[in-house]
Amino acid sequence: MIDVSSRDENGVQVVEVEGKLNTGASPELDKYLSALVDDGTTKILLNLQYLDFIASTGLRVILATGKKLVGVGGKLVICNPNLMVMDVLKMSGFSQMFDVFDNEEDALAVF
Repeated sequence: MIDVSSRDENGVQVVEVEGKLNTGASPELDKYLSALVDDGTTKILLNLQYLDFIASTGLRVILATGKKLVGVGGKLVICNPNLMVMDVLKMSGFSQMFDVFDNEEDALAVF
């Protein structure tokens, strides 16, 4: 189960994901992010401060969203992963594909 919320920070949608991003929860995040992109959002910052776990299905959602954003001239950035989530991002190569920051302020500065 996850909780997803977002807020606008100077034209960047900051999306906070809380809980465990597993196989059961990934479709919910996919639907949420897809709706943002479909509504014209081109800048998304995924704040993972409260994310406890991420499975491969969650990684696929992030990858698909990143590709959609690139396709419309946009960008996806990640911030605040805990150590376990950061390890998964590194092992999967996501830390090379996406900018990953320790805090939201630094992440917002790259948009």
